[in-house]
Amino acid sequence: MVVAAELRGIGAAEEETLSSLLLLVACSGETPAPAPAPAPAPAPAPPAPEPGRIPFDFPVVRTPATAGDFVLTPSREFLDRAIAEGGANATFIFYGANVLEPGPAESKVKSLAGTEFTMPNSRIVAIPKGQQAAKGDLLLGHWESGSGLQRAIVVGGTPTEPVVRYLDMDLDNPSGSGTREDTWKADRFVALRPGAVGVSTACRRDGKVHHGVLVALAGGRALTLEFAGHLFSNPISDCMPIDPKPAFQPGDRVQVPSIGAYTEAVVKRVDAGIGRVFVELGGKEVGIAQVDVAPALDAFGQGFAGPGEGKAGKGAKPPGDGEGKGGKGGKGGKGGKKAR
Repeated sequence: MVVAAELRGIGAAEEETLSSLLLLVACSGETPAPAPAPAPAPAPAPPAPEPGRIPFDFPVVRTPATAGDFVLTPSREFLDRAIAEGGANATFIFYGANVLEPGPAESKVKSLAGTEFTMPNSRIVAIPKGQQAAKGDLLLGHWESGSGLQRAIVVGGTPTEPVVRYLDMDLDNPSGSGTREDTWKADRFVALRPGAVGVSTACRRDGKVHHGVLVALAGGRALTLEFAGHLFSNPISDCMPIDPKPAFQPGDRVQVPSIGAYTEAVVKRVDAGIGRVFVELGGKEVGIAQVDVAPALDAFGQGFAGPGEGKAGKGAKPPGDGEGKGGKGGKGGKGGKKAR
């Protein structure tokens, strides 16, 4: 310590203090804290998807929508979350919007809230202008007093502004929306066409037959919106469209969706005026939307109608566009029947 003091040129008092401190550290058994580890490098951002691509096994498609058309599409936040987290973990709500700039792979739209964004065309459900409806017709459109894709049955109103009752809401919904009438605005609806976008689907997967709504059809695959808002891309060979306007009688054995999957039930009664087929499920009578009820699940791969020609795209028609058109009809849909 004398050598250290001489080298540092410190006095005896300072030497004594330093010696005491060193002795205290040695007796405590403590060692100096290690230097903090360097912060990990930030994870690289996921690569930007090819224009028109979605995080599902589904091809890039064109859209039949033109500038100014009303469409149904998720918000951009839903798509970005699906890209970051994976499509299987994402949920979607198809809101109303208007097309600003249609494109061959994706289109620019403006939501009803005023937000502008681009969206792959496979996530855009086109609603052609100039549609008319009559009492009893089944329509695809938008929940006018709320938000989101809805199918409905016409119960009144005018040909261009029909009054409807919703079919994608439970009759006993606590909000009362399942029994309430709503007026749809002009150019915001289209008639459900057998085998086409908007009809219910039954798709085999994971040992069950899942209920969904067809939102896109191309390349031999059906994109379906299923239970709790999850999207799935299914081979057409594993799916069948449900005839939106079937005829049933009390006592008929049918297939109905329950918690997202089809199960057998027996028809108790039918109320065609509000589009409901009443069956017994879980010990009580339940009014199932007629668009969801199948007489049998025996026409997989049949009955799909091909999508219409896209007016925006300039490139070649996507491979497999319209696969499944016509089919054999079966009990799942008549495929080739034209829209009204």
